[in-house]
Amino acid sequence: MAMFLLVALLLYTVLAATASYSGRSKALNFTETGYIIFTPDMSLFVNKMSVCMWLRDRSSSPYPTVFNYGPVNQVRIDSDGGYIYMADRGGHFQSELARVVTKGDWYHMCLSWSTSSGSARYYVNGQHLGTLTSRGTLSTGNKMVIGHHSSYISPGFSNSNSFVGEISDLNVYAKELTAEEVKRMFSGGLCGLWEEENEDVRVLKWEDILKLPRTGSVKRMFSGGLCGLWEEENEDVRVLKWEDILKLPRTGSVSEVGLDQCGPTPQELLEECERRRNETSRQLSESLKVLENVRAELNTTLAEKEYLTEKLAETQAELNTTLAEKKSLTETLAEMQADLNTSLAENESLTETLAEKEIQMNATMENLQEALEEIKRLNRTWDWDMFSLDEYLNKTVSPDMAEQMKSSWDGISDMMIGFTITDQFIKFLRHIDTDEYSDLRPWSMLYTEKYLNKMFTGEMAETLSTMWDGISDKLVGITMTEKIIELLKYVQG
Repeated sequence: MAMFLLVALLLYTVLAATASYSGRSKALNFTETGYIIFTPDMSLFVNKMSVCMWLRDRSSSPYPTVFNYGPVNQVRIDSDGGYIYMADRGGHFQSELARVVTKGDWYHMCLSWSTSSGSARYYVNGQHLGTLTSRGTLSTGNKMVIGHHSSYISPGFSNSNSFVGEISDLNVYAKELTAEEVKRMFSGGLCGLWEEENEDVRVLKWEDILKLPRTGSVKRMFSGGLCGLWEEENEDVRVLKWEDILKLPRTGSVSEVGLDQCGPTPQELLEECERRRNETSRQLSESLKVLENVRAELNTTLAEKEYLTEKLAETQAELNTTLAEKKSLTETLAEMQADLNTSLAENESLTETLAEKEIQMNATMENLQEALEEIKRLNRTWDWDMFSLDEYLNKTVSPDMAEQMKSSWDGISDMMIGFTITDQFIKFLRHIDTDEYSDLRPWSMLYTEKYLNKMFTGEMAETLSTMWDGISDKLVGITMTEKIIELLKYVQG
């Protein structure tokens, strides 16, 4: 079914591409008193407009205005080319028109304009007769008149601007038509079909204008159309047919004449038919290629459909598993909510603990501040590296530790008096030292310039013994982190 619809769509596309507009041209005949006046929606024409029509001029008035949009001469087209206006800029093309048109004959006219090009071009029978420089815009809400000029209808009617003659296929496009587009439109002839390529911008349409109210004597010519086709609706009772009459014998001077004004010649029609046949054949060939590609894609799609069906079954099984997991997750979520409530309670307790820690921290900072002030006041040298040992690092100095610091050299400093402090001597001392404070003694002090390779005196013994006197008590309550040790070294300076 899908393949059938696809083929039908492709054939429709090909046939539609060569289809022609089936409407028939109609003409209106205007006398001196006749005109059509209305107020169109001009919103699409403010910056661009093309007015095209077929007309046959029989006027005797000095200013035969066939098309006018006000106020005054925003747009004006006289049938004799005398006054041609677009966006209030005008010109005179009577002599140019007279060279290509014989009065009383049908001729094709277009006036094409846009603000982007800044000009309006005047075409007659596909030929470019003149250009107006026009960069203004068109206003909205004014009257449009066909067959006369709005300024000479009211308050007093004047036939000085009356158009007398016939108008057909008057259309207004929301686009600046190109010279090539105008030429193709003229080449279609008076009874030609609509130019479908511009149908989307054909805003004011002749078939709609024919339905508007008319003032004065404006008559529609030929109920079957100016160049109408056979009435197919009565074909079953059309007994004596014109195409058969043309084949009958003729007496005297009876000859066939062509209606050149109603479109292209038979030869031109044959050539156009041949061109369209070739184009249709080409499009059909391309469509068949597309159809082959679609068939291959359809086979691929069917295979993919089977694959997707299998995947769908797998997905359904996975979905069932997921639903079971969801149930388990819901239970887990309930447990997590309970844990969260517990955590919130613990967090509240932790907050209270942090508050207590903050109080302790403030006390420690006070102790550290007092210690720093004491260090500055005493202006002595202490071996702060001692606190990098495991016994002190990251531990809070207690009263017992402070007491150990004060007595760390007791019992050994006096034994060192009279000896030269060498590396070997220091190692010897550490080896024989079995006192409980041995590991707490700052042996590195003996490697400083003050002691190393010098005779140890009683004064030196006094210095070591009293090193931490007066300061150890100040360190009580301070946690000896690396940052604190660096700070104490810096203050000692």
